Amino acid sequence: MGVVKEFGAESELIGLYQTYLVFVVLIGFISWLMPLTVGLAVTGEVLAAIVVASTTLAALLGISTYTLYWIRKFQESIKYVLEDDELIVTKGVWWKTKSVVPYNRITNVNTYQGPISRHFELGKLAIQTAGFSAANSAGKMAEAEIVGVKNFEEIKDIIMNFVKGVEPMAVEAKAEIPKNVNQEMLQELRRIRKAVEK
Repeated sequence: MGVVKEFGAESELIGLYQTYLVFVVLIGFISWLMPLTVGLAVTGEVLAAIVVASTTLAALLGISTYTLYWIRKFQESIKYVLEDDELIVTKGVWWKTKSVVPYNRITNVNTYQGPISRHFELGKLAIQTAGFSAANSAGKMAEAEIVGVKNFEEIKDIIMNFVKGVEPMAVEAKAEIPKNVNQEMLQELRRIRKAVEK
């Protein structure tokens, strides 16, 4: 087993996740907090408006600070290794995960790039295998994902070249079929017929 290529997520992944955080804060919290606070203030509940606004903003600030810390640590934890015979994906800040996918089990590799990730020139690869795909929501989940990379099309080509270079696992596990199988089946059917006639 030799390492062919080893890499991690690009630093732009931090900016992408920070952008997602801004959207969540603006749409998920500020969009309802401002009208609620103004509504309370207009109806004479100024103290209630101050309490709601300050506690929500304090909680939001704490959660956002933690999330910003986590984003940086998550980006640093991501490691991808393309070996001669398998792909290894490791990541995780608090809970570490490691996915090892042999090339002879890979059925397809899909690439994704949304409008925001396109702005950061990042993409994602979803690597699927036959057994894992069938067991997980009719193939909607990937066994391994490569996220936060700029050269995702190039990485897809490297993986697919490895996949093309190995014999699929299903073929390796095939049983030897005797050459005279038809003759043996015919003889067995004759024995069954004789037994039934008696």
